[in-house]
Amino acid sequence: MRTTLFCLTLLLSVAACETSTDPFIGFSGTGALTQAQATGDWSFTVQQSGPLACTSGSLANGQVLTTHLDVLSAGTLAPATSFWQNLSTAPQRPLSGSVNLATGATLLLMTSSAGSSSAMELRGTMTATGSFSGTLTDPEAGSFEVFSACAYTTTGNKTA
Repeated sequence: MRTTLFCLTLLLSVAACETSTDPFIGFSGTGALTQAQATGDWSFTVQQSGPLACTSGSLANGQVLTTHLDVLSAGTLAPATSFWQNLSTAPQRPLSGSVNLATGATLLLMTSSAGSSSAMELRGTMTATGSFSGTLTDPEAGSFEVFSACAYTTTGNKTA
């Protein structure tokens, strides 16, 4: 009886301390990631989705958007050094938003140019292993379109 009680206590203690993105014997972790894991170059691939057809000028299925995220200790992006690009040779465009370092919840606002009211919203979950899953919406609520009205399923990975 004593051994069983000890093993049960040990299992509950380990499960209570679980903070990885992978579950331990069925106990889910918190998905926490560090500032260093979130900071860097990310590549996002889009696939058109949603109940309505995308309009002419939308991003093509398989289109890749690249970003550089300079994540500060509180999870917000440093706007002067964070940017996004439609193609690797395209101009660097303004990027703002945040990454919740405790959960990986990510919200990025991709503006077409400095001071522009055209913006897209990239919302999803970033992991400590360098992957992302979420949605891209053009336009972001309250903004004008960057490319053309469309919603996208988006996957991503950290490239550097």
